[in-house]
Parts: sequence; C-alpha cells; structure tokens
Amino acid sequence: MKERKRLTQSEFDFLHPYLERQKERNIEHIRRVLVDGVKQRVIAGELHMTVQGVSAMIARAWKTHVEHGERPEGWRVVHVTLPENVADVVEEMADIARRRMLK
Repeated sequence: MKERKRLTQSEFDFLHPYLERQKERNIEHIRRVLVDGVKQRVIAGELHMTVQGVSAMIARAWKTHVEHGERPEGWRVVHVTLPENVADVVEEMADIARRRMLK
C-alpha cells in the first residue's frame, strides 16, 4: 500500500506562501489532504473534480514542499520578524546554504 504524504500544520504554514499561484479555496483543500488526512476522493467530490485532478494538485504541492519546505537534517525553522532589507539578506543566505547542500 502506498504511504500517504502528510505534513504538520507548521510545515504547511511554511509551505503556504509558495502555493500563491493556487486559488485560496484549493489551498485549503490541499491542507485538508496533507495535514488533516482527508481522502482525495472526498475532496474530488467537494470540488467536482476527478480524483486524478486532485491527485495532481496534491502532487504539485508536495513537490513544492520538497523543493522549499523540507528541512534538511540538522536544520531548523526559525520564524522571526525583520526589517525588509535584513529579511532579504537572511533569505538569500538560506538559498545559498540550500544550493550548497544540493551540490
């Protein structure tokens, strides 16, 4: 049996900004599948979509999570409020560290 992909609410909150191209209604349904564990066929019925369509939506969100939201071992998530110019520097540092890790 295929393992179901799940996220904690905190992991989903971190992922949410990367889903901005999705409709807000779809983002909520993605959250319900990945965080709450609602079955995709239930969501398909609610959205009047095929299960395959919902599955594709969830797969794209999961791919985004792997690319942007998954923490490498030994890393931690830190939520801080910073001035815009400082936040830009911190985000760039994180991007550099992630790219170096992938080499």
